[in-house]
Amino acid sequence: MTKAKEKSKVSEPKKQSKSVTLKRNVVVKVVVTDKFKEYMHFEIKESLKRTDARLLEIEKMMTDLSGDASQSGVQVLIQQLSAEKVQLEKSREELSGRTKLVDELKINTFFNQGTVDGFVSVSEGDNLYEKLGGMEILLKDGVVQKINPVADTGIKP
Repeated sequence: MTKAKEKSKVSEPKKQSKSVTLKRNVVVKVVVTDKFKEYMHFEIKESLKRTDARLLEIEKMMTDLSGDASQSGVQVLIQQLSAEKVQLEKSREELSGRTKLVDELKINTFFNQGTVDGFVSVSEGDNLYEKLGGMEILLKDGVVQKINPVADTGIKP
């Protein structure tokens, strides 16, 4: 075999495509079941317990500090604790409202549980609109039932 033929058999190194990983939002929807409602009630109850425990801590700290209220640093701390207490009381009220919302959910309807971050790899030549377009995960009792694009981009390849 001649050297010219040997050279032609040597393959050219492939050009590597550049890529980057991007973050996108993924909507999580849930089919409402009795099990889901039980789970939500449990989560709300646990959040209420944590909120109530923190409120008790704050009230105790404020009572303990009230004897030293003449010191300026203590006054600032009492104000901060008071502001946190107000915020926690609002959170507690909101959590109590969620209990009613969960009670009113109808079985086999869809509930938008929120969004999570999803990651997608994008390379040269990819359609960015399709890659970053919204995604939706449908759950039933914690099990993924479907993964769907949220909307059609209207762009055909």
